[in-house]
Amino acid sequence: MTDEVRRISKLVAEGKLSPEDAAELIDAFYASERNEDYEARARAADATPPPSGDAADAGRTTSTQSGPTGAASHKDPLRSIVESIEKLTKEGIDSVNWTEVSKQARTNARRGFDALRTGIEEISKGKVNLGWMITSETKEIELPLVLPSGKTLRVENLCGDVKIVGGKEFGKVVAHAKFKGQTIEDARAKAEAYAFIIEESDHMVVIRQPDVSGLNVDIEIDMPGFAPVEVRSESGDVTINETGNSCRVNSRSGDVSVSGLNGVVEITGESGNVSVVSVTTPSLTLDHKSGDISVENLRGNINARTASGSVTFEKVSGKTVAVESVSGDVSIDLTSPVSGSLNVRTVSGSVSLSVPDGSDCRVSLSTLRGDVSCNLELTDEVKQDHRITGKLGAGTGTMDVSAVTGDVSVEMRDAVMA
Repeated sequence: MTDEVRRISKLVAEGKLSPEDAAELIDAFYASERNEDYEARARAADATPPPSGDAADAGRTTSTQSGPTGAASHKDPLRSIVESIEKLTKEGIDSVNWTEVSKQARTNARRGFDALRTGIEEISKGKVNLGWMITSETKEIELPLVLPSGKTLRVENLCGDVKIVGGKEFGKVVAHAKFKGQTIEDARAKAEAYAFIIEESDHMVVIRQPDVSGLNVDIEIDMPGFAPVEVRSESGDVTINETGNSCRVNSRSGDVSVSGLNGVVEITGESGNVSVVSVTTPSLTLDHKSGDISVENLRGNINARTASGSVTFEKVSGKTVAVESVSGDVSIDLTSPVSGSLNVRTVSGSVSLSVPDGSDCRVSLSTLRGDVSCNLELTDEVKQDHRITGKLGAGTGTMDVSAVTGDVSVEMRDAVMA
C-alpha cells in the first residue's frame, strides 16, 4: 500500500473523509500506479531493444528501476490532492466537495474504462488491501422491559433508528449495534464491551447508549401497555405506534412517524419528513426546519411551523389550527366547521383549504403575488385585487389565510369530496 493510501486511511479513521470517497481516491491511486508502471516499461522498451539470455534479465531490472525515477520527475496530481485534503482538514474546513475531488482524481489518474475495471477487479479479489473498510463488528442484545404504571418511557439514541410499539403484553428492548474501529480488533473489543443502559427514576424509565466512539444502534422496543413516550435522536428515523398516550420527539436528522396516540404530541426536528396518523390530542405541536409534514385523521388543536417543505392535513378537526410555512405548499382538509381560530401563513407556496358547511367565522383571504378564489357563500363579501373578505354564519370565529408568493383557494368540503 502506498504512503498516500495510508494517509487517506488515516483521514477516514479520524472521521475527516468518508469511506466511500476514500475508496474512490484509493481506486484512482492504484490505477495511476499501474499506468505509470506501464508507461515506464513502454519508454524503456522503445529506448533499448530487448536483449536475450542473462542480458534480458539485466535489461528488465534496469527498466524496472528507471520507471519510478522517470515518474518522480513530475509531481503526481493524486499526491497533490492528498496533501490538499490534509491541509484543508487541518484548517478545519468542513464544506469540501469530496465527490468532486474524487472525480478529479479519477480524471487525472485513469485512462479509460479498462483501468477502472481492473482496479475494481483487484479490490474484489483481495489483491488490494483495504482492510480499514471492514473494520466493523455487529452485535445484537435483547433485554426485558418493565414499565411501571404512571411512568414515562424515555429513549436517547444519538445514532440510529428508534422504533416503539405499545400495547404489548410483555415488554422488551432489542438493540442492533454496529461498531467501527481503527482495526478489526478494536471494533470487536467495542462490541464485546457494549451494553445499552436502562435506568429507572421516580417518574420515568430511561434507555440510553454508552459513550462509545464509532457506535451505531437501531433500537426496537415492545412497550408493555400504554404510557407517555419521549425520544431524543440525533441521526436516524423515529417510529412510535399505538402507545396510546402523549408523545414528545426531538430529532435532528431523520424521518419521524407517529400513530395511534392519545395525548399531547410535540415533535421538533431539523431535517426529515414528519407523519402523524390517527391521533386524538388536546394539542399537536410541530416545529420543523426542513422536510414535509403530513397529518391524517387527527382530532385536536394544531400548531405547526416549518421552514422548508410541504404541509398536508387530511381529515383533521380542531378548535384552533395554526400553520406557518416559509417555503412549501399548504393543503388542509377540515372535517369540522370553523368556529374557533384558523390561521395559515406561507411566504413561498400556495394554500388550498376545504371546509365543511356550517362554519361560523370571519373570513380573510389574501396574497401579494397570486390568485385568490373562494366558492363559499360569504355574507358582507368584499373582493379586491388579491384579497377576499366576508363572513360565514354570525362570524364568531376567524379564518385568516394569507400568502406572499402563491395562490390561495378555499372550497366547500362536500363539493371537493363529490
